[in-house]
Amino acid sequence: MCLRRLLAIAVALGAGAPRFSSAASPTVATGVRDLHRQVRGAKRALETKTELRDYRESPLHPTEIVERIHAMESADAWAALCTELTALPDDELELFEDEVRKPDHARHLGCAPVLEKRLDAFWKAAARQLGDAHPLPSAADARVENVAVIVDVSRDPVFTDGALGPGQIALTFDDGPHPTRTPRVLAILQAAGVKATFFQIGRNAVAHPDVARQVLAAGHTVGSHTFSHPDLQKVPLPHAESEVESGEASVALALGVPTARLPFFRFPYGAKSTGEQAFVSGRGNTTFFWNMDSQDWKIRDPHRLFLNVLQQIDQRGRGIILFHDIHEQTVIVLPHVLAELRARHLQTVVFVAGGARQPAADAR
Repeated sequence: MCLRRLLAIAVALGAGAPRFSSAASPTVATGVRDLHRQVRGAKRALETKTELRDYRESPLHPTEIVERIHAMESADAWAALCTELTALPDDELELFEDEVRKPDHARHLGCAPVLEKRLDAFWKAAARQLGDAHPLPSAADARVENVAVIVDVSRDPVFTDGALGPGQIALTFDDGPHPTRTPRVLAILQAAGVKATFFQIGRNAVAHPDVARQVLAAGHTVGSHTFSHPDLQKVPLPHAESEVESGEASVALALGVPTARLPFFRFPYGAKSTGEQAFVSGRGNTTFFWNMDSQDWKIRDPHRLFLNVLQQIDQRGRGIILFHDIHEQTVIVLPHVLAELRARHLQTVVFVAGGARQPAADAR
């Protein structure tokens, strides 16, 4: 399957150009009446969910709320959403940022330009607060010691802490590439002389192949993370296998490399069954988990996020830390994390595949 075909599939799955009516049907009217409760409940949903998968599957997740409005194909519904979003305080509005900034949504949200200005100001203030509390060093003092760790993919099927030594920290980023945040993450890493390991979602790589290639061109390691990021424990094994294979193929096509160049894999949410792990290992992939979680999906305030990352490093002292290059708070906090690693004389680690990828005779 060629990249052009994959792009066409992604567009067909994600977009469609609905016709919007200004007349409110009974279904639209019911949905709009419930919209206030839904929008106001998004923050509570984030606070009460302890697992990312549960938050993403919540009917009060911002993506779910906005997609329901999208499906109504009603100008009145979009106007009602504008009213509700405009009334939110900034720390609740930011939960809807990605939905507000999506071109397919923004063109129906007359309030989008105003909301985007509010969001820009909100994040600038948050970054300033973190910078005041933890000033960054000068550019000359910003570089961090970085080492490559060779992974023998022919014999190392699963990593949790990466078998790293004391003081070695592997930065890993999931769920990209993101069209604007991933390039900023790359710039921050380059300024510090740090290489990292990125696990890309197939459909995101297909949607943003130029950004996917920027990651590889910058010298980072790229692995796959399924095609659409489902909880593989909740789907039949053949579906899970298809997600693994199509995710890897999509990332490889976006990068312009053979799939053999992508032997690293990460399960969405770290969730797997015995059969799924056997399938991945049987294909010759090394699976990566983590022993430190930044919780950047949940901790939205950059200062709190920074402190949580330091606490994780203090507790574990070594290993693999999980970030996501799709969140604004992660972009803001990353230079401060790198500066702290340098101040503590810690090494950052990038995993590099070595050895021949050797699928088992019967991968199933």
